[in-house]
Amino acid sequence: MTLIPANSPYERIRFVSHEAGKHVLIVFRETYNPLRSPKQCAEQRQQVLARVGFGGFADSPATIQSKPAWRLDLEKLENWGLWSCRYYFAAEGLLLYRLGFGTSDKAGMFPVFDRVAQSFAILAKAAKRAWCRN
Repeated sequence: MTLIPANSPYERIRFVSHEAGKHVLIVFRETYNPLRSPKQCAEQRQQVLARVGFGGFADSPATIQSKPAWRLDLEKLENWGLWSCRYYFAAEGLLLYRLGFGTSDKAGMFPVFDRVAQSFAILAKAAKRAWCRN
């Protein structure tokens, strides 16, 4: 587990594995305007990521533990190969959670990422406490 706050002030935790490639999960938490949808948040993030060289965007509705969410897939060609990412956007109250998965093995890891995303639980009580600390 590492944390790289220079990546984003909203980054809360980062997990990295180098087993059979490179794989990353970053959990972001930021304030959320409930007048916007997770889809709109994903569209805004897509614009930011496009400016730093990502492309191949595909988005779709999703669920995380039966709650509505939004999924955004993207990729970037690096000097060592293709870096593929899958983001999930889910809101609870006044907080937006972004699960940012990245891998050098899209075919092998995207199904794993989907299962991990389904295990992500937003605890309303914890979200309220976290909101007070932000």
